[in-house]
Amino acid sequence: MAITLTQFETIDGLAGSLFRMGDFLECANPRAYIQTQNRLLDACADAMGWTYVDTFEGAEDCAAHVLADALTGVLDVVDVVD
Repeated sequence: MAITLTQFETIDGLAGSLFRMGDFLECANPRAYIQTQNRLLDACADAMGWTYVDTFEGAEDCAAHVLADALTGVLDVVDVVD
């Protein structure tokens, strides 16, 4: 399975933003947190498909697995997916 570099960078950026916001109950802007979480879930679904995303508890867990798999070579990161 493969994702594009653009998809990887999008997921990485959104996950980083979400993790910097901290815990939902303690974040400064809950609305921005939810919006970022929804965008992250959509980015994961675009890259991996809903069937894959549905196996995780949330967007953060799915993104962590996608990023880890891409960085360890389990998931190929390519310029264009055929």
